[in-house]
Amino acid sequence: MASVSRRAKKASGATRQKPSGARAERRAARERKRAERREYRRFTTATRQRRLALTAGIGGVVLVAILTIVVTSSPLLGLKTIRVLGTERLSNDTVVSALQPFGGEPLARVSPADVAASLSDIALIASVETRIELPSTLVVTVVERTPIGAVSTPEGFAVVDRAAVTLFESETQPSEFPLIGVPADPQSRGFVAIGEALSVIPPEVLSRIERVSASSADTVAFSLRDSQHRVLWGSSELSRDKARVLPAALRTAGRDAPQLIDLSTPDTVVIRDAASPFPTPSPPAQPGDDSEAPSENEESSENKE
Repeated sequence: MASVSRRAKKASGATRQKPSGARAERRAARERKRAERREYRRFTTATRQRRLALTAGIGGVVLVAILTIVVTSSPLLGLKTIRVLGTERLSNDTVVSALQPFGGEPLARVSPADVAASLSDIALIASVETRIELPSTLVVTVVERTPIGAVSTPEGFAVVDRAAVTLFESETQPSEFPLIGVPADPQSRGFVAIGEALSVIPPEVLSRIERVSASSADTVAFSLRDSQHRVLWGSSELSRDKARVLPAALRTAGRDAPQLIDLSTPDTVVIRDAASPFPTPSPPAQPGDDSEAPSENEESSENKE
Protein backbone atom coordinates (compact mmCIF):
# COMPACT_ATOMS: atom_id res chain seq x y z
CA MET A 1 0.00 0.00 0.00
CA ALA A 2 2.82 2.35 0.87
CA SER A 3 4.52 1.82 -2.47
CA VAL A 4 1.27 2.46 -4.26
CA SER A 5 0.79 5.74 -2.42
CA ARG A 6 4.35 6.82 -3.26
CA ARG A 7 3.79 6.08 -6.95
CA ALA A 8 0.57 8.04 -6.83
CA LYS A 9 2.39 11.04 -5.29
CA LYS A 10 5.11 10.90 -7.96
CA ALA A 11 2.50 10.78 -10.68
CA SER A 12 0.65 13.74 -9.18
CA GLY A 13 3.95 15.71 -8.87
CA ALA A 14 4.82 15.00 -12.49
CA THR A 15 1.33 16.21 -13.41
CA ARG A 16 1.84 19.45 -11.45
CA GLN A 17 5.27 20.09 -13.05
CA LYS A 18 3.99 19.62 -16.59
CA PRO A 19 1.74 22.75 -16.61
CA SER A 20 4.56 24.93 -15.25
CA GLY A 21 6.81 23.83 -18.12
CA ALA A 22 4.09 24.67 -20.66
CA ARG A 23 3.71 28.16 -19.20
CA ALA A 24 7.45 28.71 -19.50
CA GLU A 25 7.33 27.68 -23.12
CA ARG A 26 4.43 30.03 -23.81
CA ARG A 27 6.23 32.85 -22.02
CA ALA A 28 9.35 32.23 -24.04
CA ALA A 29 7.31 32.22 -27.23
CA ARG A 30 5.77 35.56 -26.32
CA GLU A 31 9.17 37.02 -25.57
CA ARG A 32 10.46 35.81 -28.92
CA LYS A 33 7.50 37.44 -30.70
CA ARG A 34 8.06 40.69 -28.83
CA ALA A 35 11.74 40.64 -29.70
CA GLU A 36 10.91 39.92 -33.33
CA ARG A 37 8.45 42.81 -33.42
CA ARG A 38 11.03 45.15 -31.87
CA GLU A 39 13.61 44.09 -34.40
CA TYR A 40 11.11 44.49 -37.22
CA ARG A 41 10.19 48.01 -36.09
CA ARG A 42 13.87 48.89 -35.70
CA PHE A 43 14.72 47.74 -39.20
CA THR A 44 11.64 49.34 -40.82
CA THR A 45 11.82 52.73 -39.05
CA ALA A 46 13.32 54.53 -42.08
CA THR A 47 10.73 52.99 -44.39
CA ARG A 48 7.87 54.04 -42.14
CA GLN A 49 9.26 57.58 -41.87
CA ARG A 50 9.54 57.87 -45.64
CA ARG A 51 6.01 56.57 -46.01
CA LEU A 52 4.74 59.06 -43.42
CA ALA A 53 6.55 61.95 -45.08
CA LEU A 54 5.15 60.95 -48.47
CA THR A 55 1.65 60.74 -47.06
CA ALA A 56 2.00 64.16 -45.40
CA GLY A 57 3.37 65.69 -48.62
CA ILE A 58 0.52 64.34 -50.69
CA GLY A 59 -1.95 65.54 -48.11
CA GLY A 60 -0.39 69.02 -48.13
CA VAL A 61 -0.56 69.23 -51.91
CA VAL A 62 -4.18 68.16 -51.89
CA LEU A 63 -4.99 70.71 -49.18
CA VAL A 64 -3.27 73.53 -51.09
CA ALA A 65 -5.10 72.55 -54.25
CA ILE A 66 -8.43 72.59 -52.43
CA LEU A 67 -7.68 75.99 -50.86
CA THR A 68 -6.58 77.38 -54.23
CA ILE A 69 -9.80 76.25 -55.85
CA VAL A 70 -11.83 77.75 -53.03
CA VAL A 71 -9.95 81.07 -53.06
CA THR A 72 -9.95 81.51 -56.84
CA SER A 73 -13.50 80.39 -57.53
CA SER A 74 -15.56 80.76 -54.39
CA PRO A 75 -18.14 83.58 -54.54
CA LEU A 76 -17.64 84.04 -50.80
CA LEU A 77 -14.24 85.66 -51.54
CA GLY A 78 -15.42 87.78 -54.45
CA LEU A 79 -14.75 91.54 -54.67
CA LYS A 80 -17.61 93.49 -53.14
CA THR A 81 -16.01 96.62 -51.65
CA ILE A 82 -13.32 98.99 -53.03
CA ARG A 83 -11.70 101.37 -50.56
CA VAL A 84 -9.58 104.22 -51.98
CA LEU A 85 -6.83 105.99 -50.00
CA GLY A 86 -4.41 108.84 -50.76
CA THR A 87 -6.57 111.00 -53.01
CA GLU A 88 -6.60 114.80 -52.72
CA ARG A 89 -7.58 116.35 -56.05
CA LEU A 90 -8.93 113.13 -57.48
CA SER A 91 -12.42 111.92 -56.60
CA ASN A 92 -12.69 108.48 -54.99
CA ASP A 93 -15.76 107.79 -57.10
CA THR A 94 -13.64 108.16 -60.24
CA VAL A 95 -11.31 105.39 -59.05
CA VAL A 96 -14.13 103.12 -57.92
CA SER A 97 -15.96 103.61 -61.21
CA ALA A 98 -12.86 102.63 -63.20
CA LEU A 99 -12.54 99.40 -61.16
CA GLN A 100 -16.19 98.34 -61.39
CA PRO A 101 -15.45 95.62 -64.00
CA PHE A 102 -13.68 93.69 -61.22
CA GLY A 103 -16.88 93.53 -59.14
CA GLY A 104 -17.65 89.97 -58.04
CA GLU A 105 -14.29 88.71 -59.30
CA PRO A 106 -12.43 86.48 -56.80
CA LEU A 107 -9.90 88.66 -54.97
CA ALA A 108 -7.05 86.29 -55.78
CA ARG A 109 -7.57 87.00 -59.48
CA VAL A 110 -7.40 90.80 -59.11
CA SER A 111 -3.69 91.51 -59.60
CA PRO A 112 -1.95 94.88 -58.95
CA ALA A 113 -0.97 95.00 -62.63
CA ASP A 114 -4.62 94.70 -63.69
CA VAL A 115 -5.64 97.47 -61.30
CA ALA A 116 -2.84 99.76 -62.53
CA ALA A 117 -3.83 99.10 -66.15
CA SER A 118 -7.45 99.97 -65.42
CA LEU A 119 -6.42 103.29 -63.84
CA SER A 120 -3.76 104.22 -66.40
CA ASP A 121 -6.14 106.56 -68.28
CA ILE A 122 -6.57 108.79 -65.21
CA ALA A 123 -3.86 111.41 -65.68
CA LEU A 124 -3.78 112.53 -62.04
CA ILE A 125 -2.64 109.08 -60.88
CA ALA A 126 1.12 108.57 -60.79
CA SER A 127 1.10 105.09 -59.21
CA VAL A 128 -1.12 102.74 -57.20
CA GLU A 129 -0.68 100.04 -54.58
CA THR A 130 -3.26 97.38 -53.73
CA ARG A 131 -4.00 95.35 -50.64
CA ILE A 132 -6.60 92.64 -50.01
CA GLU A 133 -8.72 92.59 -46.87
CA LEU A 134 -10.65 89.35 -46.58
CA PRO A 135 -13.29 88.37 -47.22
CA SER A 136 -14.29 90.85 -49.96
CA THR A 137 -12.46 94.22 -49.81
CA LEU A 138 -9.80 95.65 -52.15
CA VAL A 139 -7.82 98.60 -50.76
CA VAL A 140 -6.31 100.88 -53.42
CA THR A 141 -3.71 103.45 -52.32
CA VAL A 142 -3.24 106.20 -54.90
CA VAL A 143 -0.19 108.44 -55.38
CA GLU A 144 -1.29 111.53 -57.25
CA ARG A 145 0.76 113.65 -59.62
CA THR A 146 1.55 117.13 -58.31
CA PRO A 147 0.57 119.99 -60.63
CA ILE A 148 3.17 122.77 -60.89
CA GLY A 149 1.55 125.23 -63.27
CA ALA A 150 -0.40 125.92 -66.43
CA VAL A 151 0.83 126.28 -69.99
CA SER A 152 -0.96 127.99 -72.83
CA THR A 153 -2.48 125.78 -75.53
CA PRO A 154 -4.51 126.51 -78.69
CA GLU A 155 -7.65 125.38 -76.84
CA GLY A 156 -6.91 127.35 -73.66
CA PHE A 157 -4.69 126.19 -70.80
CA ALA A 158 -3.34 122.83 -69.62
CA VAL A 159 -2.23 122.14 -66.06
CA VAL A 160 0.93 120.00 -66.06
CA ASP A 161 3.28 118.30 -63.60
CA ARG A 162 7.09 118.14 -63.59
CA ALA A 163 7.05 115.37 -66.18
CA ALA A 164 5.04 117.59 -68.57
CA VAL A 165 2.01 115.30 -68.20
CA THR A 166 -1.26 117.16 -68.77
CA LEU A 167 -3.43 116.61 -65.71
CA PHE A 168 -6.47 118.57 -66.86
CA GLU A 169 -7.39 121.36 -69.27
CA SER A 170 -9.32 124.60 -68.91
CA GLU A 171 -10.59 127.26 -71.30
CA THR A 172 -9.56 129.97 -68.83
CA GLN A 173 -6.30 130.34 -66.94
CA PRO A 174 -6.51 128.58 -63.54
CA SER A 175 -5.92 131.18 -60.84
CA GLU A 176 -4.39 128.71 -58.36
CA PHE A 177 -1.43 127.88 -60.60
CA PRO A 178 1.32 130.05 -62.12
CA LEU A 179 1.50 130.45 -65.85
CA ILE A 180 4.61 128.76 -67.24
CA GLY A 181 6.11 130.80 -70.05
CA VAL A 182 7.85 127.93 -71.86
CA PRO A 183 6.37 124.88 -73.63
CA ALA A 184 5.80 121.81 -71.47
CA ASP A 185 8.59 119.60 -72.74
CA PRO A 186 10.46 117.15 -70.47
CA GLN A 187 13.48 117.50 -72.76
CA SER A 188 13.61 121.29 -72.34
CA ARG A 189 16.23 122.37 -69.81
CA GLY A 190 14.27 125.52 -69.10
CA PHE A 191 11.07 123.58 -68.34
CA VAL A 192 12.96 121.08 -66.18
CA ALA A 193 14.54 123.93 -64.19
CA ILE A 194 11.14 125.58 -63.73
CA GLY A 195 9.67 122.29 -62.57
CA GLU A 196 12.40 121.77 -59.98
CA ALA A 197 11.89 125.31 -58.67
CA LEU A 198 8.08 125.20 -58.45
CA SER A 199 8.08 121.74 -56.85
CA VAL A 200 9.94 122.96 -53.74
CA ILE A 201 8.39 126.41 -53.28
CA PRO A 202 6.03 126.51 -50.25
CA PRO A 203 2.32 126.36 -51.21
CA GLU A 204 1.57 129.74 -49.61
CA VAL A 205 4.18 131.35 -51.87
CA LEU A 206 3.39 129.22 -54.93
CA SER A 207 -0.19 130.56 -54.95
CA ARG A 208 1.22 134.12 -55.20
CA ILE A 209 3.28 133.42 -58.34
CA GLU A 210 1.65 134.79 -61.48
CA ARG A 211 4.08 133.86 -64.23
CA VAL A 212 7.36 131.98 -64.38
CA SER A 213 9.77 131.96 -67.30
CA ALA A 214 13.23 130.76 -68.24
CA SER A 215 15.23 131.60 -71.33
CA SER A 216 17.73 128.93 -70.24
CA ALA A 217 18.29 126.50 -67.38
CA ASP A 218 20.09 129.24 -65.39
CA THR A 219 17.60 132.10 -65.76
CA VAL A 220 14.42 131.00 -63.99
CA ALA A 221 12.46 134.07 -62.86
CA PHE A 222 8.89 134.78 -61.84
CA SER A 223 6.51 137.63 -61.08
CA LEU A 224 3.92 137.85 -58.31
CA ARG A 225 0.16 138.40 -58.37
CA ASP A 226 -0.05 140.65 -55.33
CA SER A 227 2.99 142.90 -55.92
CA GLN A 228 5.27 144.24 -58.61
CA HIS A 229 8.28 142.43 -57.21
CA ARG A 230 10.21 140.10 -59.47
CA VAL A 231 12.17 137.09 -58.25
CA LEU A 232 15.32 135.96 -60.00
CA TRP A 233 15.64 132.29 -59.11
CA GLY A 234 18.60 131.40 -61.32
CA SER A 235 19.45 127.74 -61.90
CA SER A 236 17.92 124.68 -60.27
CA GLU A 237 20.95 124.24 -58.01
CA LEU A 238 20.31 124.76 -54.28
CA SER A 239 16.56 124.96 -55.02
CA ARG A 240 15.59 123.86 -51.52
CA ASP A 241 17.82 126.53 -49.95
CA LYS A 242 16.29 129.14 -52.21
CA ALA A 243 12.78 128.02 -51.30
CA ARG A 244 13.70 128.23 -47.62
CA VAL A 245 14.83 131.90 -47.79
CA LEU A 246 12.19 133.06 -50.29
CA PRO A 247 9.37 133.84 -47.78
CA ALA A 248 11.70 135.95 -45.62
CA ALA A 249 13.01 137.75 -48.72
CA LEU A 250 9.46 138.63 -49.79
CA ARG A 251 8.68 140.02 -46.34
CA THR A 252 11.86 142.11 -46.42
CA ALA A 253 11.00 143.51 -49.88
CA GLY A 254 7.72 144.87 -48.53
CA ARG A 255 4.87 146.05 -50.77
CA ASP A 256 5.94 149.57 -51.77
CA ALA A 257 8.36 150.07 -54.65
CA PRO A 258 8.94 147.18 -57.06
CA GLN A 259 11.94 145.17 -55.95
CA LEU A 260 14.14 142.63 -57.65
CA ILE A 261 14.86 139.70 -55.32
CA ASP A 262 17.95 137.86 -56.48
CA LEU A 263 18.13 134.30 -55.10
CA SER A 264 20.87 133.09 -57.43
CA THR A 265 23.09 132.68 -54.37
CA PRO A 266 20.78 131.80 -51.46
CA ASP A 267 23.48 132.46 -48.88
CA THR A 268 23.66 136.09 -50.06
CA VAL A 269 20.20 137.29 -51.09
CA VAL A 270 20.21 140.64 -52.93
CA ILE A 271 17.12 142.89 -52.83
CA ARG A 272 17.17 146.17 -54.77
CA ASP A 273 14.92 148.43 -56.79
CA ALA A 274 13.68 146.77 -59.93
CA ALA A 275 14.41 149.98 -61.84
CA SER A 276 18.12 149.81 -61.00
CA PRO A 277 20.11 148.29 -63.83
CA PHE A 278 22.23 145.24 -63.29
CA PRO A 279 25.95 146.05 -62.83
CA THR A 280 27.79 145.28 -66.03
CA PRO A 281 30.96 143.29 -65.34
CA SER A 282 34.07 144.14 -67.28
CA PRO A 283 35.13 141.54 -69.84
CA PRO A 284 37.76 139.12 -68.58
CA ALA A 285 41.31 139.39 -69.89
CA GLN A 286 42.20 136.99 -72.64
CA PRO A 287 44.65 134.21 -71.68
CA GLY A 288 48.26 135.12 -72.58
CA ASP A 289 47.51 138.81 -72.91
CA ASP A 290 49.69 140.40 -70.19
CA SER A 291 49.80 143.89 -71.68
CA GLU A 292 47.20 146.48 -70.80
CA ALA A 293 45.14 148.09 -73.54
CA PRO A 294 46.46 151.57 -74.43
CA SER A 295 44.36 154.53 -73.51
CA GLU A 296 43.03 157.02 -76.06
CA ASN A 297 45.80 159.51 -75.21
CA GLU A 298 48.46 156.87 -75.71
CA GLU A 299 46.92 155.88 -79.03
CA SER A 300 46.88 159.47 -80.22
CA SER A 301 50.46 160.04 -79.17
CA GLU A 302 51.56 156.94 -81.02
CA ASN A 303 49.79 158.14 -84.13
CA LYS A 304 51.51 161.51 -83.87
CA GLU A 305 54.88 159.87 -83.70
